[in-house]
Amino acid sequence: MKNEHFLLVIILDDLNRLPALLDGLYATGVPGVTIVNSLGGRKAQSWLEDFGLGGLSRWFQQDSEAQRTLLCAVPGDMIDAAVAAAEKAVGGFGRAHSGVLFTIPLRHTLGLKKRVIPEDTVTVPHASSKDRTFSAYPVSKALELMDFEPVTVPSDATLEEVAAALLQKPSTHVAAVISRNNHLLGLVTLRHLADQIFFNIMPELFMHETKDKEQAIRISKMTQVRTVVDIMINAVAVREQDPISKAFEVMHKHKLTGLPVVNDSNEVIGFLSLLELLALELKVGA
Repeated sequence: MKNEHFLLVIILDDLNRLPALLDGLYATGVPGVTIVNSLGGRKAQSWLEDFGLGGLSRWFQQDSEAQRTLLCAVPGDMIDAAVAAAEKAVGGFGRAHSGVLFTIPLRHTLGLKKRVIPEDTVTVPHASSKDRTFSAYPVSKALELMDFEPVTVPSDATLEEVAAALLQKPSTHVAAVISRNNHLLGLVTLRHLADQIFFNIMPELFMHETKDKEQAIRISKMTQVRTVVDIMINAVAVREQDPISKAFEVMHKHKLTGLPVVNDSNEVIGFLSLLELLALELKVGA
């Protein structure tokens, strides 16, 4: 079965088993898993009848709110291990309300391995003198020109307290979590904060979006959030002596719209936003 591939189909009824199921499949070397809420009864019946498996369509007609369908193309030499891992993760498909698993031989599989474009084929444009001037502009001077103050919250702050602090400074979308000595501990973005607050209000909206391993783990963690420490990300910042290019590099790498400025003692002394960087570029480059 070395050159063969199989479509592994799992209709999972017990969503609490989803993280363990994904972990088990990935541990066996399965190249990827697609998760859908439901294929829909009519579409599933037609699809399965094409494979001569029309009798299984009833599994797709159950309540899609409490069900996920996992699809993955598995090499023949991995299929037995993948099936065994799935069985173990759900506690056996013979268990009531566990779901169903079946495999379908595939005649053609394309695109499972992607070609990587060599780095030397990428052309990098040369920076102009104006661009170099802006890139070397020090953060300390940017702070003098700009008027944004950091939003800082203590590590034991509630989510509502963080939201209230951000509302006092609507232009700042990243809060700095600090210790009692004003040392930076971590960051909370407006996106993470809003997601968590609305998850507490309407969790069903987020449950419908569970389509892969990372999302399933994230939803599981969201049920355990109590204070700001539970949702903060790692502390990233720039120092006064850093060039402005470093600030953008950090924002870009971590997908942030702003970040704090700290001194040599890791105390928060300022804040830079992405919008400020754009305004500064227009000013310096004029």
